[in-house]
Amino acid sequence: MLQNIKNAKYNKLKIRHLFFDLDHTLWDFEKNSEICIRQIYEQHKGIFPDNVDFDFFFQKFSSINSAMWNQLDLSLITHDYLRTFRFQKVLQALEIDIDERFSLELNQTLLDLLPHQHHLMDDAFDTLEVLAARDYKMHIISNGYQDIQIKKMKSGGIYHFFDQIITNDIAGARKPEKAIFDFALERANANIENSIMIGDNLIADIEGAKNAGLCTIYFNPELGGNDSENISELKYLLEIL
Repeated sequence: MLQNIKNAKYNKLKIRHLFFDLDHTLWDFEKNSEICIRQIYEQHKGIFPDNVDFDFFFQKFSSINSAMWNQLDLSLITHDYLRTFRFQKVLQALEIDIDERFSLELNQTLLDLLPHQHHLMDDAFDTLEVLAARDYKMHIISNGYQDIQIKKMKSGGIYHFFDQIITNDIAGARKPEKAIFDFALERANANIENSIMIGDNLIADIEGAKNAGLCTIYFNPELGGNDSENISELKYLLEIL
């Protein structure tokens, strides 16, 4: 059960371990998924009515996919359910009926394409490079799967920056569960006093990390400003850490 815990004030001089979320924080999921969804749209263009262009299809995908991930973070659905029915729900919203088998096929195509995309969030690479030069130990905590997330990081050219890559299949737990943060701290030989979590999801990354006793930095490009606990630009980490 998540608690409404106020972010403790961190001492930047003590921080040595930086735990990052991957998708939407470092790796640009929206841009990369748009490339993949466009390929799927072009490959199966015959199933779409004339009034459904790519932009409308991608808008529906983004909205429904985001809503399903939020349900997953709240343990309302399982990962298998998301993978099985994600495309079926998107196409049903467009009044296109497909069966479970075809939905799984489309999802597998997406999973095959996504890890090979390389686009990062603005300033991600340069920020990580400077933080690494400052001798921070950097790690990933992700609700994705280990093999896919590592491929994404290698495609984006950032894999070498990270020490521990903690994913839900390795930890046996998912953000926002306290167990995955405890597992990550143990794997990294870190503690809550010298660590901080940086991510874009208020429930999975921020509330989850706070519940585990970690200080946090919330990343959201739409914030329009930066302070010690909320940033709209990754490069601002270089000023506050």
